Amino acid sequence: MQAPLVKSFNYNYEELGFCAGLEIHAQLQSERKLFCHCPPELVPSTAYSDYHFERYFRPVLGELGDFDAGMLVEFEKHYRVIYETYGNNICTYEMDETPPFSPCNETITKGFMLARFLNCESPVNEVIFNRKQYLDGSITTGFQRTTIIARDGFINFQDKKIRINNVLIEEDAARRVNFHDRASRTVYYNLDRLGIPLTEIITNHLDCQDPFALQNIGLLLGLGLRVLGIARRGIGSVRQDVNISITGGARVELKGIQDINDLPQYCDHEITRQLALLDLMRELRDRGIKKSDFQANYIDVSSAITNLGENEVGLAVRLPKCKGIFLIDVQPGKLFSEELFDRIELITGLSMDKMSQSDTPQQWLNSNRVREILNLKNNDSYVVICGSQKSVIHALSRTIERMNKALNGIPEETRRINPNTHNSEFLRVIHGKDRMYSDTDTPPVSISLDYSELLPPDIIPPWDISSKFPISVRELIFIEKVNFYPEFSFIILKYPESCRKLLGLIQQASHYIKKHQLNKETNSQIYKQLLTDLITNQISKDFLEAILIEIDSSGVYSRETRLLERTNIDDDMYRRIKVVIADSEKQPNNITLDKLFGILKAHFPMLTSEQILSTLLKEGKIGD
Repeated sequence: MQAPLVKSFNYNYEELGFCAGLEIHAQLQSERKLFCHCPPELVPSTAYSDYHFERYFRPVLGELGDFDAGMLVEFEKHYRVIYETYGNNICTYEMDETPPFSPCNETITKGFMLARFLNCESPVNEVIFNRKQYLDGSITTGFQRTTIIARDGFINFQDKKIRINNVLIEEDAARRVNFHDRASRTVYYNLDRLGIPLTEIITNHLDCQDPFALQNIGLLLGLGLRVLGIARRGIGSVRQDVNISITGGARVELKGIQDINDLPQYCDHEITRQLALLDLMRELRDRGIKKSDFQANYIDVSSAITNLGENEVGLAVRLPKCKGIFLIDVQPGKLFSEELFDRIELITGLSMDKMSQSDTPQQWLNSNRVREILNLKNNDSYVVICGSQKSVIHALSRTIERMNKALNGIPEETRRINPNTHNSEFLRVIHGKDRMYSDTDTPPVSISLDYSELLPPDIIPPWDISSKFPISVRELIFIEKVNFYPEFSFIILKYPESCRKLLGLIQQASHYIKKHQLNKETNSQIYKQLLTDLITNQISKDFLEAILIEIDSSGVYSRETRLLERTNIDDDMYRRIKVVIADSEKQPNNITLDKLFGILKAHFPMLTSEQILSTLLKEGKIGD
């Protein structure tokens, strides 16, 4: 059996039962780190560390007295962790040499602002920090301090509500540096990022059944953070994790997606993987394979291996009736053998070059000799691994474990993404409740904020705009990027029918600002008035470029001055216009401004609308 390599995706997500939720992690702006007074700044990539130290980690029991399965897998990796430190933005707290300081009140307040922005109905009245275990070395304590700020929120997307399960505040982890490969048992971290305040927004996976909708939801939430003005910007300041499942599958977490534009590809590749693993499960069952067929009998096949290193052995396990399964494509360009071996490599530290299987044996392995030693039947398969005896036995035990999981379909796990291929690889078993326990170093923080008044009334969430007006999420992102979001959201509430026209004016204005390198930091009220005058045809968009240059130089915008300066007519024409106005006003019925404008346009077709308007303004017939 060999599944075809999938090159394009035409999935019917509804038929597949696709569900997906986001975990958005965004750094928050603050004057200090969350649990100490160090500045929340990263060091340049060219900086040399002041000193370093190293640690090893082990799991601890959860509150109910059990070990978390994911932490046990991390412990198996037995990492030696080396930390690089810098004196300007790292203190003894980051090194886990002193307890935490009081949590940053500024960050907690911003967490509640965000929760209010996300319509959370269940804010806490006391902030209680917990410990979330991490044994990969990314946090020197072995755990992350985290707290729930609010629950039960939602955002509007198209014609439905996307529920927000939790809004949390936590400390960011250290940055991994000098990465070599999965097999390395020594990992390096830079401690500058550790402790920077972070918010985590978790959406309900049952509310999204389409990767492209999920992408837009992520874009909206990221835009909301920027509009609210509480999030840091820059590469690495926002990261997304995605939890995915399909009918018959299992929850799989894809970790560390930085470019949300790639999110649909990651989802499709994971769907491909889960469908392939479900097909593999059915194939194994159709062959009559049971868990009892996968025995932990490790047989020495060293005699079949060339160039075996000193103090190395070659051991094999027999896999009855499994011929051909290693050739199944589980992701585009990735076979089941690689799915198996990259998992073993990450857990044990043995290189994939030291692993072989019967369907495509390595050059260093005499496959016929192995089949003879193992007394294999035609439909049987095997896995051979060489290295130190302890490591090889560890690796083969994990091989048997993964084959048993294949009989059940899709294992729940956290996977690390590959941005080059959009595939993923095993990172750890998915965490459970035993990962969390109380933080005894940080006392509870009582909250006295007025939750209902945290936001000023003129901040309109982007999800409300996109669900009510004919404008796309990416167009809203553009408006925020060119710094016109406050003006846009203010004006469309007054002139909702002019949404598309307003977008066009902002695109034109941003072009002129970029062309002349103008400063857009002037009082927003000026641009609100300018765009309103343009929307209501008080002035022509032909004057927009000159007006923006004038605002940049003087900081002032005057519609009346602009009309009079740019639309002057000679004295003779002005006298003739005054006569027409006077004659028109002698009519028995009160003349409207629209009718008067039409009369002047009919009498003087050579005049522009702006010239007529400027004359009416000068005559006092119109005003603000």
